[in-house]
Amino acid sequence: MLVLSRRLNESVQIGDDVEVTIIDVRGDVVRLGIKAPQTTQIWRKELWDAIVEENKKAAQKSKVPVTIPQLPVSVFSKLSKLKTVRPKKQEKNSQEGAD
Repeated sequence: MLVLSRRLNESVQIGDDVEVTIIDVRGDVVRLGIKAPQTTQIWRKELWDAIVEENKKAAQKSKVPVTIPQLPVSVFSKLSKLKTVRPKKQEKNSQEGAD
């Protein structure tokens, strides 16, 4: 596993067509922005693991080989029309020293 450190608004390039940017950091929660082709499937790891496990169980019951889940491209086309969230700039507390 490659481990990298990134700061707010810094990115990591994966291959030619995937870019991951740090959008926000609040405590132990990090918000990521991912630029990728619409045909690229992007899943939260815990959801991916649940889907793969369910597929394995279903395949064992029906004796069908396990395959990797695929979503139709039309699902990603709808997602691409969602509003882009821009990172907020961190501001200094303007009330400091106002007393």
